[in-house]
Amino acid sequence: MTSGLSSGNVEDSVVNFGDKVLLYFDKKRRWIIRVEKGKVFSCDKGKIELDRLVGLIYGSKVKTSANFDVYIMRPLLIDYLERGLKRATQIIYPKDQGFIIMLLGVAPGSRVLEIGVGTGSTTITLASIVKPTGHVYGYEIREDFIDIAKKNLSELGLLDYVTIKLKDARQGVDERDIDAAVVDIGDPWNVLGALYEALKPSAPVVFFVPSMNQVEKLFNVLTEHGGFIDIRCYELLLREIRLGKESIRPANFMVGHTGYIMFARKISRITT
Repeated sequence: MTSGLSSGNVEDSVVNFGDKVLLYFDKKRRWIIRVEKGKVFSCDKGKIELDRLVGLIYGSKVKTSANFDVYIMRPLLIDYLERGLKRATQIIYPKDQGFIIMLLGVAPGSRVLEIGVGTGSTTITLASIVKPTGHVYGYEIREDFIDIAKKNLSELGLLDYVTIKLKDARQGVDERDIDAAVVDIGDPWNVLGALYEALKPSAPVVFFVPSMNQVEKLFNVLTEHGGFIDIRCYELLLREIRLGKESIRPANFMVGHTGYIMFARKISRITT
């Protein structure tokens, strides 16, 4: 039995009871489900007896009761972020998360601070990268969000790599010598003191803010603080290309503004 992301073992190549699989009909019809004995999956394309999936090689095609094709795929992280998580808050989109990971330079073994966990989308991305020897330390002020985040992490088998605290990071954080940090709260300028104390010298931090007013205020406070340099700001726009035999062209809709990504690095205030 497996849950969450693939471990890369040979036995992962076939479907077993307890596995979570992606049922892929087409771009719009994709579901992540757990293969349970005696259960039946049903949608507008027909029904599938889940017992039939056991023993199949991932990537296999089966027919529904209505004679439609469905492919049995192993879920990727992107599938969970798009389809497989319970949400109670707005999340940082995958297009932004990928760039944030690149800016932070996190890797297996990294210790990462996250202020503003929400329901755990970014936490999951961070944990999937820093495991098995790294750890994510999250701060969240809403207990209901923490409950959802922990359930999402558990579904992907990542809970052991994360500690989430019901605590206001504006009042300080407990950790020290942190390798990188992500801040996703409405007033990030109010945690700069706690961040500075927690981060290793030269460590990066990324702030995710939705409005230009917040960008301006955060930039001014970062500059006045004196403990951070290399301050940058980005906005990422994602446009998918619609692929077809008759024509290939940009899709009618795109993921435009989601938020601004502010980046900075901690410096030492000691002059030698």
